[in-house]
Amino acid sequence: MSSSLPAPRPALVRGSDGTVRSAAPHLSSLAVDEAAVAKAVKKQKKKAHAVDDDADLVVPLSKRDRKRLRRRADGYGWTAEEAAAHVLRAWADG
Repeated sequence: MSSSLPAPRPALVRGSDGTVRSAAPHLSSLAVDEAAVAKAVKKQKKKAHAVDDDADLVVPLSKRDRKRLRRRADGYGWTAEEAAAHVLRAWADG
């Protein structure tokens, strides 16, 4: 009984589209599921196009306008941020 060693196999193979992948993905601890990668890429693109409702809006105001806003807000019992949000909602609705 002689035991012969199997012929070496290539570790990587090139696909028809030019991508290189592991020849035996089930044997590799670093195997990548191509369908999962494609799904993640699609999800990331979709997420990038989604509108973020919690986005911060930065509006530069002069020091004079900030003081006016704070005084007006105090008159209504609001914070300056609440007053600014109210002004923006009224502007957006109108």
